Amino acid sequence: NKILFQTFQQIFIYNPLSGKLDVIVAQKGYNLMFSSKNRIFIQDTGLGLFEIKDKEQILISGTDKVELNIIGVKVKNDNELFIITKNDGIWIWNDGNLIKSSFEINGAIEQFLVNDVKEYETDKIIFGTRRNGVYIINDDGRTILHIDKSHGISNNTVNTVYADLNNNVWLGLPDGISYLQVSGSNTFLIDARGNFGTVYASYLDGITLYLGTNQGLFYKDISDVYSDPILINKDLEQIWEIQKIDNQILVGSHKGLYEVKDKKTEVIHIEGGAWRYIKHPKLDNILYVGFYSGVAVFTKENDKWKFIKKLEAYGESSRFIEFDKLGQMWVAHPSKGYYRLRLAEDGLNLKEVEFYGVKNSNVETYAYITKIDDELVFFNPKGFFNYDALDNNFTESKYASELFKEERNLNVIKQKDNIFWYSSPNSLGYIIRDGNNFKNIREPFYSVKNKHLWDFNKFKELQDSLYGIGITNGILFHKIPKKIASKKSNPIFKYIKLISTTDTINAPLNKKEKLIIPKRSNYLKVGIAIPKTPIGNSKQIQYKLEGINKEWSQWNYSSELNFPSLPSGNYFLKIRVRGDNEFEFEELNKEFYIKYPWYFSKLAFLIYFIVFIIVNVAYSYYFKRKNKKHLLKLKKEEEKKRRRQIERFKLEKLESEKQMLILKEENMQLEINKKNSELAYSTLNNVKKNELLHDLIKEIKEIDKNVLNNSLHSPINKLLRKINNHLVDKEDWLAFELHFRNAHAQFFDKLRTKHPNLSSNDIKLSAYLKLNLSSKEIASLMNIAISSVEQGRYRLRKKLNLAPEENLVNYIQTF
Repeated sequence: NKILFQTFQQIFIYNPLSGKLDVIVAQKGYNLMFSSKNRIFIQDTGLGLFEIKDKEQILISGTDKVELNIIGVKVKNDNELFIITKNDGIWIWNDGNLIKSSFEINGAIEQFLVNDVKEYETDKIIFGTRRNGVYIINDDGRTILHIDKSHGISNNTVNTVYADLNNNVWLGLPDGISYLQVSGSNTFLIDARGNFGTVYASYLDGITLYLGTNQGLFYKDISDVYSDPILINKDLEQIWEIQKIDNQILVGSHKGLYEVKDKKTEVIHIEGGAWRYIKHPKLDNILYVGFYSGVAVFTKENDKWKFIKKLEAYGESSRFIEFDKLGQMWVAHPSKGYYRLRLAEDGLNLKEVEFYGVKNSNVETYAYITKIDDELVFFNPKGFFNYDALDNNFTESKYASELFKEERNLNVIKQKDNIFWYSSPNSLGYIIRDGNNFKNIREPFYSVKNKHLWDFNKFKELQDSLYGIGITNGILFHKIPKKIASKKSNPIFKYIKLISTTDTINAPLNKKEKLIIPKRSNYLKVGIAIPKTPIGNSKQIQYKLEGINKEWSQWNYSSELNFPSLPSGNYFLKIRVRGDNEFEFEELNKEFYIKYPWYFSKLAFLIYFIVFIIVNVAYSYYFKRKNKKHLLKLKKEEEKKRRRQIERFKLEKLESEKQMLILKEENMQLEINKKNSELAYSTLNNVKKNELLHDLIKEIKEIDKNVLNNSLHSPINKLLRKINNHLVDKEDWLAFELHFRNAHAQFFDKLRTKHPNLSSNDIKLSAYLKLNLSSKEIASLMNIAISSVEQGRYRLRKKLNLAPEENLVNYIQTF
């Protein structure tokens, strides 16, 4: 229970329980430290190999006598060590004696140098070399595996080696990482250099393995593990089938049917593409071979198969052929459907050919055929079916449907006792039947599920439980173990990252504890891992986050889930993991709680309550005060509004009165103008009348002078007196005065009040001056001489006390 740290000069031994740290100091300088079976070794330069015990280093006796560049140490037993060097082979230390081993690996170590070494299982050692790949030897020193670039790894320089818990080997290379499934049930023959190609058929005859590939027919001596397949006949081109019928190994190729014997080929029949051979179910001496175009009949002569004829009236490609219990031949054509061929009794001729295509019930393209427990089973993407002879139709095969319920779109099914091999575009494996229980085995084939040959898979049993399966770059050998060990392990959380804007926290992964998450770290990134999962296993994840989702998510090929910006609250994460098309693992759960921010805590709510009360009281006070101010403001505004209305009313009244005054003044002015007009008219008439009368007086006087008759003088004088009476007619003045008063009502009163000393003639003259009459017009109206008018004006100025520069008329106008 201690941890050791090594530098070139010191070893630190740390005890995690006590926290104590012990130090061992090198005498010269340390190289590498090694661990084997709970024992620790280290090499001190030039001094030998030491074992660390109880905080001390103890010399392994004898190792100080030989200068070794040690790369690894393996404890074989208490008194025996394997000391592996970088360039001088393997040395064996046994109870104080150190000798160099005679292992065959020594030559490779000395020639290619060792970069890294690890113990493997309990009795093996892995070597990573500098120039020749990787070696695995057992404790007897025998090489049991050597893999270099020619056998599949990408580089001959192996820097590091590592064996995982499943005893798979990992190689650290300069250009990447390689994975070797050493201890599994699979063995590969890889065509890394393109020497033999894609394997479509195989057959094991003793120690000779025949391989039919897209490059021809090859053989390999299986006793020589590292030998390459050898080409037998390149002219055969593509090989489709190798099968032993009676005593002949028949080879079906692109060019026809051949026999291989003693690693040589002989022609049996030349015709394009020999797919499949099958014997007549009752006539043992008849063999049928499916070709690219129809079925050929062969019979046995002198223990050799000989071509007889082609079955007439049928010329379709015949890659999949089976016989039913009635002796009828069925041919499945993947792109068309099924053909039923009724043979004659002699097996050499056809009686009838009937075709079942997509127009028939339960028939679809990608049509295939097989036998399960000697029952003919037809299968296609619609499902699994049996032929019903009475209805001449296809009905569901419930047994086959149950047997392959986990698989879809199968294209090859082959039964061997209780083993049912199958393949599809997305899967490869077999089902083991144990009574009514079925176990689907896929894991060994995950690494080649994209390399197998789909409906060209043969699943050839080479030996007891050893099958050969062609792949695109060679062949896979699978040994079905007697007991299938379950390697299934449950999924685990690889990590739970709590992400915030400032940092990322790795959460503890204890399943029992509820995870408490700060609010700021509410972005969750969850990684899922499945320990011991085979390489190539594509897992799917489905999840439900209770608290957010009520339904399960869609299945998704991923190993990571992201939950950004989760709200505060309780959550329960449920995760399902499956491989391929089935549920394989237990449900993975995690409960967590995202805290509310501090402003949602109990203390915060108490503060909020207190603040609420304070705010409520303050608000009530503030509201009342504000309401009072508002009412006062409204009252003031109402008062202002009322005053403005009163002022507006007064202004409107004043404006109305003003308008009335203006109208009244206008009416008065109109009335004055009218009266002035009447006054002017009356005055003008008086002036005109007086002028006319003066003219009449003048003319009458002229007539009087010239009248000789004295008797006429008296009437003339009477007439003149009468005219003169009209010139000084008092009624004219009264009429004038009436009109003048109407036009200038206050004139006489104002003038008399201010100048009471004025005579009636002065008043008359003033009235005529008010009207702005000339002296001539005034003289006419007053019936006096113009000079008298001027004298009257002079006297009036005196009485009015006017200064010489004052204008009499302008002054009179002021009244």
